[in-house]
Amino acid sequence: MKQSSMRKKSLYEYQVVIFDLDGTLYFQRPFRLRMIRFLAHRLLTQPSCIKDFLIIRKYRSVREHWDVCGKQCAGKPQYSALGLDDRQYQYVAEQMKTDRTRVEKVIAQYMLEKPLALLPAYKDEVLAKAIDTLHRQQKTVVVYSDYPVEKKLKALGIRADRCYTSADARIGTMKPDPKGIAVILADTGCAASEALMVGDRYEKDGLAASGNGVDYLIVGKTKKDRALVC
Repeated sequence: MKQSSMRKKSLYEYQVVIFDLDGTLYFQRPFRLRMIRFLAHRLLTQPSCIKDFLIIRKYRSVREHWDVCGKQCAGKPQYSALGLDDRQYQYVAEQMKTDRTRVEKVIAQYMLEKPLALLPAYKDEVLAKAIDTLHRQQKTVVVYSDYPVEKKLKALGIRADRCYTSADARIGTMKPDPKGIAVILADTGCAASEALMVGDRYEKDGLAASGNGVDYLIVGKTKKDRALVC
């Protein structure tokens, strides 16, 4: 079931519509199950990969709870010159007692590259069509995610006017910190009242939007939930 703070009747009445990516532009639950099956098969056929899978689990946990983990890095010299992604890689490497290069390689392979071929099967066609309509109406479509955006959008066949990730140098913080949407508003010259955030998690997307006075639309997890969104 959707959750909304929209003050306009339709998302098409906004001048700038900001979409989350993971879990929003594709259905994350069935996609994750597919990836779990893939990883389980890989582990059965190559048991030596277990350390890589433990790295993935730790990395996902760190990304999800970076508000806590990041504080543990504050003031430590090995983190001072690193961007957000590298700080997280370094933190995971220390926690897993491995080197940062291995963490980067594992995450690139299993979380950034391998999923690309699988994504189209889980695309949200309702929101994809909404984005096409927004383009035709000459509205500005933005995609803003805590994870890299461009390759996933290409795999999904979705076009955005602007793309942002939490690791961008001008943002450097994870949702629900409002900084990312503040940057987007500044770049587009859009008033908060004319922007809408569309995401799948209130505790991330909704709070990031409301922290800037921006309306939000939190979509459901299933196709049935989203059938009437637009």
